[in-house]
Amino acid sequence: MGETAPEVKPASPPEWVTSAYLETILRKFEGDKDLHVTGMESTPVGKPGEYLASQLFRVTVHYRGTKRNETDGGEGSAKKLVIKIQPDKGVVADTMDGTLFKTELKVYGEFLPKMERLLADNERPVLLPKCVHVSATPQPIIILEDLAPVGWKGHDLIESFEEAKPITIAIARFHAASFYLSKNKTDFEEFQTDLFKNKHPVLEWMFGNNLKAFIDSLRAWSGCERFVEPFERAYADYCDRLHDIYCCKTPGRLYNVLNHGDFHAKNLLHQFNDEGGIAESRFLDFQACCWSTPAIDLYYLLNNIVHYKVKASHKEEIISFYHAEFTAALKAVGYLGYIPTMLDLQIELLRNGFLDILHYTCFLQFRFIDFTKIPPEKLATGQVGNLGLESEEYQTLMKSLIPSYVYKGLLE
Repeated sequence: MGETAPEVKPASPPEWVTSAYLETILRKFEGDKDLHVTGMESTPVGKPGEYLASQLFRVTVHYRGTKRNETDGGEGSAKKLVIKIQPDKGVVADTMDGTLFKTELKVYGEFLPKMERLLADNERPVLLPKCVHVSATPQPIIILEDLAPVGWKGHDLIESFEEAKPITIAIARFHAASFYLSKNKTDFEEFQTDLFKNKHPVLEWMFGNNLKAFIDSLRAWSGCERFVEPFERAYADYCDRLHDIYCCKTPGRLYNVLNHGDFHAKNLLHQFNDEGGIAESRFLDFQACCWSTPAIDLYYLLNNIVHYKVKASHKEEIISFYHAEFTAALKAVGYLGYIPTMLDLQIELLRNGFLDILHYTCFLQFRFIDFTKIPPEKLATGQVGNLGLESEEYQTLMKSLIPSYVYKGLLE
């Protein structure tokens, strides 16, 4: 008889996250010096290592306070929170020095309040997580209000142009606020990464292995033999190409904005109307923020948030809708300088189109995996391989796109 696998215990908040610790934070947040925490319960969000740059916990804090006692009948109140700390397990945690978490601390602590206030004061609000507390000492921590109890839910890919509008508005306003502030004594250039310049090992896990698997598969696709060499050239220097995309000082860059940088379905929450359609959207997690071309977030929007069929039918409409809101937001906040035109935006998208290719070759393939055909033991360990490359539907889609990648010069 084989040995029984050891039981994996759910992660718990660190010992220093105590009732007394949260009491101090909530007294300041609620503006009630007499607030007293009476108890707390926590539940981990996801498995250890599932979230690459942070470990999350849902915490319910029970408390009594002067302000609440007037309306709660003396029975006390409860506040539901999400606590984020640096992870101690996972691919990123094992290979990085906490850079991503430090970035998010800066965004929540200094930059998001400015951007949110600017937009709200000029009737162009953007829905962002409500931050209760952020601090790098004595231990790095971010505490947010939990949005789940008030109806915010995750969702998979967005499957219509209309439902894509709320998140497109949000990212356009986010970009516009950063663009405006950058022209008014707010420096965003600290939001840069040296991952690509230094060819960090995590890139091979994210891009290199999957791009190589795509090229190996491409060799066997009928009619695609002539495209193997351009992809091999791109594979040889893909880190340098990514560095040029993410660097804010790349020659020829027309303008920069603060990108969310990790803009995909798992980093979004939505509220739904009575018919089940998306009515409002907001984005979360700011570890990968970077000051660079708006093409970064737009390609994430087109490739990792909306369904590829929506992109095929509405790509130009989504880009136009984004640019119209970006322009309107800048005018609303009183910006009097040069506003990047639609042509400027289209040039940025073309110049940085290699990111579009990486999304489709490295990420989209996994959408075409038939997980019912994968043995449970491999699913449990994440060893699913690149089975999506065998999908006829995926191959047909890529065969229709690859010639345009080559003819536009995106692989040169």
